[in-house]
Amino acid sequence: MTEGRRIMDLTDGMGTGADADSGWMARRLDEAFGADQVVRVAPERLHPAITHEPTREFLSGTGLIRRTGFLALTSDLAPDLASGPGDGARQVSDLFPDEAEDLDGTGEFVILGSFAPDEDDPDEYVVLDGRTGRVHALHDPDESRLLASGLYSFTLFALALEWLRTDREIFESLAGRYGPEVVAEATEILLGLLRDHDPVLLGSEDEDTEVSAFWRLSLLLRPLARIAPPGERDGLTLALPEGLLEKEYGADAVVRFADEDLPSALTHEPTRAFLRDTGLVRECVWVSLDDGPLRTLAEHHAAKRDDETYGDPAPGAGGLIRIGCLVEDIDLVIEGATGRVRGWSLPEAQLLPVNSDISTFAFTQWLIARVIAFDREHRITDDYVNLAATATAVLADVERTARPDGENTENAEDGADDIWRYWPEAFQDEAGGGLYS
Repeated sequence: MTEGRRIMDLTDGMGTGADADSGWMARRLDEAFGADQVVRVAPERLHPAITHEPTREFLSGTGLIRRTGFLALTSDLAPDLASGPGDGARQVSDLFPDEAEDLDGTGEFVILGSFAPDEDDPDEYVVLDGRTGRVHALHDPDESRLLASGLYSFTLFALALEWLRTDREIFESLAGRYGPEVVAEATEILLGLLRDHDPVLLGSEDEDTEVSAFWRLSLLLRPLARIAPPGERDGLTLALPEGLLEKEYGADAVVRFADEDLPSALTHEPTRAFLRDTGLVRECVWVSLDDGPLRTLAEHHAAKRDDETYGDPAPGAGGLIRIGCLVEDIDLVIEGATGRVRGWSLPEAQLLPVNSDISTFAFTQWLIARVIAFDREHRITDDYVNLAATATAVLADVERTARPDGENTENAEDGADDIWRYWPEAFQDEAGGGLYS
């Protein structure tokens, strides 16, 4: 029996078969994350509110991952920090002491951790119902959503995403492979785990259960980074599959530019070839492209000189090719010599990073369409904060401009605020509705 088949055959719900494999999963956690990153708690030190025996056995034998993806699980349950029974662990009633008397069924839930987009001031907690073993996402005392039917499926999904990231175990056959078939294969494996081990999380099994979309969106979005291999041979970050944008948006939505439509200031040949042969989507939520022939930003501003709102053009505007605009009065431009995609913010008079090059800009257009399609089918915007963070993480897998500020230093030399990143900010704008279907 293959390892992949073994996982699919395991049953969810501790006490119905998973206990026999607790040693198997414990070993996999240690291998994937490192033994020092797995918290195991001696039974006598578990919080007394945890009475569900299979859950107690899981916490003592298999253990919890300290941190994975956007989940930061508390170290308060670690034996080296607990000096007596239940020390260190908190309950929901500790989070909301002023509302403790009014808590309806959640007050005794034990806090396992939080979602990590802002773990210093978390907006949502990961909590455990110690009586049933169910794991919930808790926004406030009156807003609890099922995150997993037990710690087994909760941990299995986290483990599967780590295996996807590292091309190990059930994803070993995907190592070094890219393209639509790889994305489809990885997605089917992950959704198969969800269907086989915790189908209620698909959101359609029990209409009376409020279900978190966290695992749905994570398992759907994370494989998308495998759509395209590195494109070094072509001088771009990604070598996108042929017809990728047409398949997502339709052939009529994609615009290409003939050589005569591209100004001589665009000297970066890989970018010229991409605009000529592959093209971009004309309208895409935050993006509106110009019709050819394209002009430099200096030429565009000169044509707008009677419009006082335009102000002064960007420094080096003669070497920036305007290809369209972004929302919030931002000229979308390409650096003619390097191919980097920038935004000239008219209100702030500042040149901002958008994408590292035209291939990752096209990938972003495709990613946006995929998120919207997934939302239409799977309602992933039900957990918008984690959706925006996950979409950003997928982009960051292929695109340095989307990475956290500590890794994004390419713009420091020209005065741009390297903490401000266009797509992460755009994705986080829930009120704008750009990622909703």
